[in-house]
Amino acid sequence: MAEESPDEVGRRTYHLEDITVTARGVPAPASLTPGGIGVVKEDDLREQGGSSVVESLARIPGVSRSNDSPWSADVIIRGMTRDSVVVLVDGMRVNMTTDINGRFGLVPAQQIERIEVLKGPISALYGSGSVGGVVNIITKGGSFTDTPQWRGGAGISGTSNPAGGSLSVSLGYSTPSSWVRGSVTSRDHDDYLDGDGDRVENSQYADISGSLAGALKWSDEHQTALSFSATQARDVGIPGTGTAPLPVGAYVTLTRNDSKRMEVRHSFTPSGSLLLESSLRFGYQFIERKPRIDHFPSGPVTRIEPWADHETVSADWRNRFGLGDHLLTVGLEAWNWHMTSGREKKLKNGSFLKDKPTPTTTQHSLGAYMEDDWSFAPKWVLNVGGRVDQVSIDNDETATVQSGSRDDVSWAGHLGLTHAIFESWSLTGLVASSYRTPNILELFKNINLGGGVTEIGNADLEPERSIFLETGAHYAGRTLGADFSLYANFVDDLIVSAPVSPTLCQMDNVSSAEIYGAEAAAQWEFMAGWELFGNAAYARGRDVGAGEPLRFIPPFNALAGLRQTLENGFWWSGETVMVAGQHETPEDVEHSNFHALFNARCGFGFEASGFKHDLGLTINNLLDRQYASYLATSRGVDLMEPGISVVGSWNVSF
Repeated sequence: MAEESPDEVGRRTYHLEDITVTARGVPAPASLTPGGIGVVKEDDLREQGGSSVVESLARIPGVSRSNDSPWSADVIIRGMTRDSVVVLVDGMRVNMTTDINGRFGLVPAQQIERIEVLKGPISALYGSGSVGGVVNIITKGGSFTDTPQWRGGAGISGTSNPAGGSLSVSLGYSTPSSWVRGSVTSRDHDDYLDGDGDRVENSQYADISGSLAGALKWSDEHQTALSFSATQARDVGIPGTGTAPLPVGAYVTLTRNDSKRMEVRHSFTPSGSLLLESSLRFGYQFIERKPRIDHFPSGPVTRIEPWADHETVSADWRNRFGLGDHLLTVGLEAWNWHMTSGREKKLKNGSFLKDKPTPTTTQHSLGAYMEDDWSFAPKWVLNVGGRVDQVSIDNDETATVQSGSRDDVSWAGHLGLTHAIFESWSLTGLVASSYRTPNILELFKNINLGGGVTEIGNADLEPERSIFLETGAHYAGRTLGADFSLYANFVDDLIVSAPVSPTLCQMDNVSSAEIYGAEAAAQWEFMAGWELFGNAAYARGRDVGAGEPLRFIPPFNALAGLRQTLENGFWWSGETVMVAGQHETPEDVEHSNFHALFNARCGFGFEASGFKHDLGLTINNLLDRQYASYLATSRGVDLMEPGISVVGSWNVSF
């Protein structure tokens, strides 16, 4: 091969390894972090042009998309989803118990700086629900600058499928001792079309989001940051999906899905001390959800309007110490989640019925945690973590549920080992255990499923408990990065709906689950400006109690692509996404077929008149393939995914 010229060498971008904070509470490179992680950056979200952030998350091997709606699909991490995956926004837990999820619609992509994913219970920092993993959405903020500066930007995008677009504006000001930043984003999209050109009814959405954040540096050692954000979503369609057993043909629409989030964080970074940093965070979050269920094909009911308000107050005190060969993180976390709900039914005779299928409930959690990175020998690092939580739940009496309370004391822990065998090679291993406390619905619901069948909660449920194993090999070179991992997750006391009689089902700890898998990813800049990238993931899971495969195990999937970046700021990429058929399914779930998608992207970045411009064009599902995702949460229908979609964007910043 001919030797590269100095210009070609200068054009090399070099492989930059992902650095995460979520996994250990301190910045750490991926190759030296026991357990699987993934990162989605701001550029990734913009270039991939998806209608939700979950589409970008699904490019991480081991992370899949479960289609509730284009506005807010959910994630499946190595076969675990919903309440088995903790979702954070800037480190604050999103508490919301509902069969139709909405966590990933609360923050638009335009306001996100990066997303960090933990694949499995690889960290003891996060308590209940981390048996499947953690997703931390980190929003854009500001920074202190040596001189006063104004910074801002605007972005506009248009999408052909679903037809619609978005508009975002941001403005910030910074000094050596302070900064402030505000932003507004609006999105509006119609129903999407599938690969045959047929409209997928009730898949529209519209929302508007705003944020305001700032920070003050009191001294070299003390600084305080404040933030406020709000989202209002209206008429969000759920196209034929939802885990609630409703009649085929009934529409589910989020007529209102609003959220407000406030946070105050103070950090203390002394010099010349064993204490490297101490931070104290207070947070408040309020989520208001009002679904509407209508278009019933038969029966006396014409419309059902449930509602729920979720209020969470939280605090976290985290401290980092440098103790020779030890980097120690210890802290306390507390949160209080209060949920009120109700339901109204409109009958064909014009009358209304009101009830409370779920009682007003308050959940308290108090936890103490610890993480220690110990460099006990050259090229060897031992990571040990542990957490103990007390979780108490109190509920009010309703017509169908007695008042009561319960207390659980649970623990999580892990032991990880990293060996840097060569300059760029490392081996990792991890043993971990985590738990999931039963949610409010599982404990206290009393819901009429139709057909004379009622499903009730169980106040005596035990927390689910997992044992997790993972080993990996990692290479982090200048132009090549590669990762390979094997994992197993064993979950006991799995909570499922168990039949008690022909007319009654009750939640119970009657099962256990076993999930196994392997993942690989690589990124290689084989010559200046040219990059090959790809990944693959395989998983198998079984419900041991039922003696059948688990429902949300993704089929084998792989991604492969090529990207070129030119000297003039122009870049292009092409890729294929392949998903095998899933034939290991529960008895009442249909098999799925193989499908392959092709996506193409290009962009151009340049500066003019003191502004930086980024133009982008994305074509997803280039061949307009008709396909259905096995992981869609459908109600007895095959929910078709979007056909060809063209996204154009223009972003300006200064």
